[in-house]
Amino acid sequence: MTRRQVAKYSRLTLAIFLVFCIFILATRDEKFPTALDGTSSIERTTLRPAIFKKDFCVFDHKCKIPRLNPFADEVIGIFKPPKFKECTDQRDIINVVYDVTKRQYLLHVNATLVGILYRNITAFACIYYEIVRGANDSITWKVGPVPFEQNWFIPHHINGIVVECYVAGNRSRVLQRDAFSFVQYPSGRNEQVDEARSRINPSVIMLGIDSMSQMNFQRTMPLTARFVRQLGWYEMLGYNKIGDNTLPNIMPLLTGLTSHQWRSQCNVRLPGCFDQFTYLWNHFRNAGYLTAYAEDTPSIDTFHYFTFGFIRKPVDYYLRPFLYMIQHILKTVKLFGYDYCLGRRQSYRYVFDYCLQLVQRFVQDTPKPIFGIFWSNSFSHDDFSGPASVDRDFVSYLERYKEHGLFDRAVVVLFSDHGQRQGPLMNLASSFLEERLPMLHIYLPPWYRKQYPEFAQALDVNRYRLSSTLDLHLTLKHLLVQGQAGLKLNSSVSKCQSLLEPLPENRSCEDAAIPEHWCTCDSYVQVPISNLLLYWARTVVYRINKYLASHDYAAKCAHLKLAKLLRAERKQFFDDDGAAAVPPQRIETYRIKFVTRPNGGLFRATFLADAERNVKVQEEFITRLNSYRNQSFCVSGHVAQKFCACLEANQSFTVINIDVNDQGTPC
Repeated sequence: MTRRQVAKYSRLTLAIFLVFCIFILATRDEKFPTALDGTSSIERTTLRPAIFKKDFCVFDHKCKIPRLNPFADEVIGIFKPPKFKECTDQRDIINVVYDVTKRQYLLHVNATLVGILYRNITAFACIYYEIVRGANDSITWKVGPVPFEQNWFIPHHINGIVVECYVAGNRSRVLQRDAFSFVQYPSGRNEQVDEARSRINPSVIMLGIDSMSQMNFQRTMPLTARFVRQLGWYEMLGYNKIGDNTLPNIMPLLTGLTSHQWRSQCNVRLPGCFDQFTYLWNHFRNAGYLTAYAEDTPSIDTFHYFTFGFIRKPVDYYLRPFLYMIQHILKTVKLFGYDYCLGRRQSYRYVFDYCLQLVQRFVQDTPKPIFGIFWSNSFSHDDFSGPASVDRDFVSYLERYKEHGLFDRAVVVLFSDHGQRQGPLMNLASSFLEERLPMLHIYLPPWYRKQYPEFAQALDVNRYRLSSTLDLHLTLKHLLVQGQAGLKLNSSVSKCQSLLEPLPENRSCEDAAIPEHWCTCDSYVQVPISNLLLYWARTVVYRINKYLASHDYAAKCAHLKLAKLLRAERKQFFDDDGAAAVPPQRIETYRIKFVTRPNGGLFRATFLADAERNVKVQEEFITRLNSYRNQSFCVSGHVAQKFCACLEANQSFTVINIDVNDQGTPC
């Protein structure tokens, strides 16, 4: 080999080496993140088969879900990340300390700090009110006031208190008021059995963020998104919602019943309805788990939005009575449309602090299997940009859970019920997918992946396959039956299954119990606006008015008319060879986006049209895409609220600007 050839070969080798290094650096964060359990991150590649299309969440013969860019120019143009808002700039006078030896909480008052903050105060006193749950969720009261001394050990029967420190002799001059919840140690537990069970059965912690789509999660919470890219986490990119708002998605998750099935059992507007069902927490309690449920914004939470909640206490550790009371006692500050601050803390912090207490008590200190759901609405429900303000704080909670050993022992699920349903995102081309693809991330601890490698492999495969809320329900029940011979998973829908088993590759929305209106799999083609389509759109509006009249709301609500048909699409059908086919029974499926007057309501509807041009439309498949909170105060019920524009003397409707050049979804 000549000198020139050697030099040429050396340059080529160096160039290849540099390209390889650049590739490794560019992909390191996404493909080889730091592992939670300290194992080599490269091990993850053995569980990451690259069977997917880059531009699709799901790509098979029956389902094709596009994977859109969360940072597209049209979104970034309206995304203005808000800053984190503290609820107080004053240091805490009162603190709670947990004595590990006594397994008991104590209250400590920082008298030195009182002297610093209030130099003219010579003496002060402190009292507490105990918060007690009444006969049902709507009746909660307080016991007190009761004075307490420094470093007072809190009795085991107390689950929550409001504390006040005030100038001695002057109760009206409050120096500081605060509230604290307590995860008290359970009585009558067999320690040896609990410890043995916790080594076999993982704890299950579900962390929920309302109205969080896959795309908006990446967009607004990049630090949290980076955390869940670590080893052991699996993102279900084909996870599709099955109902409109929170309740139609959370009830199937908790009960395994479709909306039709659980609604047919009772009227949710009557007291005691929710007590009739068997929930996931009941299954886990029967298996020896301690159970917990906490949700912020108690006045409009999942089981109390125009419903009565629970008569019986649903779980062992139930935060709502505490939050419901302090919402009425402490000063509140609204942000992002809801009570953001309850007293000195953000409302979501009470929820995730409660989770931290459970992890400290029953994962780290005295191991016990626990099942808990911790849900937040306050920063994400009405403002798609709101989560950006709490991203760093949310990650800090995950890091603290990690410090206390949660990710060593527990299966953790980070999830949502649906994406944004209203607001500026609904005017964009991506709105259809934004609304229907909630985030879902599932974490398996190291020992569990080692003991059940087939579960990890199944989750890895299922990341790019269509799944639904009912599949997630079966996944959580699967954690209970694994390793127990004779126990089987029962599903109310025959083709739904656990995500701990590989899902069928060619799976339809019907297979996953996803109604047509919410399905993101199907291909639609835009069709020109015609007189026939305008007639059909007016028919849909007629059905809205008919619904209101049939429920005796016609005298309260404005009679709606079609203002503009923005977009119309027709579903495409294909045969096994991929050629265009005639729809079954020649019934076409259409999807339209339209505006009504006089209220400026923006709607999306899915309907069927037969060969005689007759239209079939269900009210639940007519969804509202802009806010109606200030218009529908005169009616109750989710369906009526999204349709009704309340009539009042001299009321003038605010017509919301709609982008008439909307191009719709790329599906």
